[in-house]
Amino acid sequence: MWCDKHQLEYEPVEIDMPGGTVITLGCPECARERDEELDQEEQAREAISTDEAMRSANIEPEYYGATIDTYQADTPEQVKAVQTVKRLIAGEIQQIVMTGSNGTGKTHLAIAAVKELKGKIYTMYEITTRIRQSYSPRADETELEIVDELARLPMLAIDEVGRTKGSDAELNWLSYIIDKRHTRGLPTIIISNKHVRKHCPASGCPDCLENYLSGDVMSRLTDNGVLLQFGWADWRKTKRQKEAQK
Repeated sequence: MWCDKHQLEYEPVEIDMPGGTVITLGCPECARERDEELDQEEQAREAISTDEAMRSANIEPEYYGATIDTYQADTPEQVKAVQTVKRLIAGEIQQIVMTGSNGTGKTHLAIAAVKELKGKIYTMYEITTRIRQSYSPRADETELEIVDELARLPMLAIDEVGRTKGSDAELNWLSYIIDKRHTRGLPTIIISNKHVRKHCPASGCPDCLENYLSGDVMSRLTDNGVLLQFGWADWRKTKRQKEAQK
């Protein structure tokens, strides 16, 4: 037979299907094009599904590819960080407090856990802004509904703790959320660029994490939890310097 579209001659192939149905295969080039179109449609559906899942978890596009396997662990401290997150995913520990400077991979590892455990990640600013918006007469959710939702997520990561003012209201919200998650056995990760007081060179300063988390919150976080210090260099800064030298 002849295919006008591809200007080629081909031999039809008949295939017996279950139930006595017979399928005749036509031009192989037409079949290849149909297969490619179907593959492209499937890839597009998967991409949409992935984007929706990432947005639902409040994950930014920069971290769509963030997994345990894509985290570059070159030092014993970095390997320990990876192993600790794996322990949280496996349910061996319940909380992790990650401290350290920008660009050290704290958010990357936290998001890896969020993906594995079908949770969500929010910055402290996002949480406080959302709660304050609930005070508006036109708000469609209440303060209690918001903190209760956060307290029930299968996995919660709170990023940039210490970037906001650390008001009494914020301490109360965090205390409620972390207390409820602690009693329910739900995994939580706290991320901050601050340091804990016991590692403070001045034995107490404005950059101590304890200024933003009350004593009861710190106690719950360290109960069946691990403190991780990300004390290595800023990867993003190092990468930019290397690219500038090329």
